[in-house]
Amino acid sequence: MTGNFVWNSWNVKNNATEGLPRQIAPGTWWFGWCLVVRDGDRFLHNGNNAFLVIGSKATMLIDTVMPMGWPELKRDLARVLNGRKLDYIFATHPEAPHMGNIEALIAEYPQVRIIGDMRNYQLFFPHLAKHCDHMEAEDVIDLGDRQVVLKKAIIHDLPNTLWAYVPDVQLLCVGDGYPYTHDHEHGQCSLTSEELPSPIRPEDTSVVISRALNWARYVDAGAIMEELRAFLREHPVKLVGPSHGGVITNVEEVTDIMERGLARARTLA
Repeated sequence: MTGNFVWNSWNVKNNATEGLPRQIAPGTWWFGWCLVVRDGDRFLHNGNNAFLVIGSKATMLIDTVMPMGWPELKRDLARVLNGRKLDYIFATHPEAPHMGNIEALIAEYPQVRIIGDMRNYQLFFPHLAKHCDHMEAEDVIDLGDRQVVLKKAIIHDLPNTLWAYVPDVQLLCVGDGYPYTHDHEHGQCSLTSEELPSPIRPEDTSVVISRALNWARYVDAGAIMEELRAFLREHPVKLVGPSHGGVITNVEEVTDIMERGLARARTLA
């Protein structure tokens, strides 16, 4: 696919949160703020998501959407929490679409703890170090009646990327893993992978992969996908929550599509 891939905020705000937040499993919510992107002559949507996991004793927000989506996230998060506090923020990695609203969230929820691989966070927020707790893959966060397990990111952007696995609802939040775009059409931003009017294609994944994951053009997708499929065999996953794309409900099918998208990204300049 040819053409430049550029962020474009025109008309995004009007469509960004239509249909969101959306409950995708018990005590589990999908928040989003869509970006309009241009690829050649086409205008596409690329989701910028966050996920809230609510337990009996604690709550966790996974990723924070981009700073420009803060007004909607602030409003929607307060509505879903309904008077409860936000206890944890886990950003999959230190990049604006994933941790860009940390400072605003701390101002809104001053007791919140920032968790994850904290390398480089002090460069962004040196004054917020007291809120940060360094964690690593396989660390478990207890929310009361449910847990969130941090996992090594198999498909990742930055070296300190981690994923979040929620065993009780078999949700895997994957940051920049499993990304895809969809057509710039009314009402599609809150649809799951199986609800979209057209199935996801390899080129829908490689649009994002080739630009956001530059290493993909130099790496054989086969070894990565072998590791990913081994992970999926060990950890049952019914829902994949990508940061960039709608919630994936047909996991096995989209995994195959993403493998073809990774391979395709090697051919894109």
